[in-house]
Amino acid sequence: MKTKCILCNTVTEGGSEFYDHLEDIHMMPIRRMRIGSSGQPTEETHRECMDRFMFSHVEYGSDKCWCPDCVGGETLAVVSNITNKHGTMYIRHQ
Repeated sequence: MKTKCILCNTVTEGGSEFYDHLEDIHMMPIRRMRIGSSGQPTEETHRECMDRFMFSHVEYGSDKCWCPDCVGGETLAVVSNITNKHGTMYIRHQ
């Protein structure tokens, strides 16, 4: 199933490819599902997500950050609208 990003109109495969797009292109940390020790899906904790994200996105939170909270404007308005409608989808910049 294809997924279209409403921030940039890029079409990706659904699932993890779309989440990779949000993290890499729009700098939005997404909590991922993992297979836990019991074999059941387990969501990353906030800390696990941020440790993984910050490992490959060192500019997050710096003056070079391009997350929706730092960019603001129309990008933040679109993300806020979607978040209000569907719930929080990423970890917001502090």
